[in-house]
Amino acid sequence: MDNPDPQRDESLGPTWILLALAAAPFLAKGYVVFAAVTGYLGQSSYKMFQLAAPLFWRRRYGRRRLLACFWPVDEPLPDATTWALAVSVAVTLAGTAACAVIGLHEAVGIDPVLIKNGLDAKFGLTTGKAFLIVVYLFTINAALEELHFRAWLDREVSRRWGDLVGVLLSAIAFAAMHVFIFSGVAMVGPLAKLLLFVALFIAGISWSLIARRPGGIHAAWLSHGLTDAALLTWGLSWLGYF
Repeated sequence: MDNPDPQRDESLGPTWILLALAAAPFLAKGYVVFAAVTGYLGQSSYKMFQLAAPLFWRRRYGRRRLLACFWPVDEPLPDATTWALAVSVAVTLAGTAACAVIGLHEAVGIDPVLIKNGLDAKFGLTTGKAFLIVVYLFTINAALEELHFRAWLDREVSRRWGDLVGVLLSAIAFAAMHVFIFSGVAMVGPLAKLLLFVALFIAGISWSLIARRPGGIHAAWLSHGLTDAALLTWGLSWLGYF
């Protein structure tokens, strides 16, 4: 978590505005689902709100400027142990998820052919687009989500109601938002979505705990990016895009 400079006179900020900003991406994503928007850019338009919320808060109440609005650049880099922990967490999360899909996909009603057809219809995926999405998720998307859920939401909730509430609430929000991605894919059943929520909830907790180490937000970004890249590369290969 980034450590504000006491000279900056950082404000706690109104709780109702914090909650409203946290809800905005869900409302935007809800509209995308309700309006049956297609294409990856259209489906991802809610991310503008995920970026705008922490940017507004960090500038207005955190008294941050320029790059510090976008990322905790004032936080030093973590030590080697934290970097190693981040990589280990990524390997564990991605490996466990891949093994779970391989072992349980028939039991929970996941048909890779139907999933691919659904993704093609919803996102218009091709091999080239799939590769670009992997790169995007590894870099920009991982940073955006760590800024929103860990550096901003977890931190601000923890300041008000304690670390336990901050970790759990940000992890729930993180998991719920990702389940939204599959909400319009009928080929992904309720049980599969429940397991997806649990897996993402655990990932959110893991990255919140990493973020609490000195310089940990940078390591959480790396861990998140590696997890996304490894799991998505495997998943898209399993579905036949690579």
